[in-house]
Amino acid sequence: MKHRAQPGVSRFLGEEFNPFLFAFIGTDRAGGQLSVVSALARLDLDAWAEAASLARLPREVAAGKLAVLLQKFTEIPRIVPDSSAIAARLIALLPRAPPAAQVIAKSGGPAAFAGGTGFAIVCILALLLAMQFVHHAAPRPAAPGLAAPAVAAAPAAGTPP
Repeated sequence: MKHRAQPGVSRFLGEEFNPFLFAFIGTDRAGGQLSVVSALARLDLDAWAEAASLARLPREVAAGKLAVLLQKFTEIPRIVPDSSAIAARLIALLPRAPPAAQVIAKSGGPAAFAGGTGFAIVCILALLLAMQFVHHAAPRPAAPGLAAPAVAAAPAAGTPP
């Protein structure tokens, strides 16, 4: 089953995966050089999302998963027999990712916004907006002591002005 990232996820990832993604894997039979990013693209995988996923795994598990992916490239003669060694070398280039719970806690994210000061600010802004709406939508009575302007009646037809 192919892992596809949701649209827009990759663009938020930084350059920390570049050493891994642009590492040389090997030369194919046609003489083309294959990097991790090109290999993952050929497998129709989002390279940055896959790199982030691998970085969250224990090194041995990540190397095993990458070795299975590399074995799909039979056009590079030495890749299948050496896939475990190649995968271990490449996984060593990934940054160590903190556990997911730490990432969520440090980033704050939507849960932190909804649970704290941000939620109070949103409520206050909504209240102010509602007050503005009510203020402008209500009919305005004439001020006490001020007479309404006189409206001149139009002369009847045929009557001299």
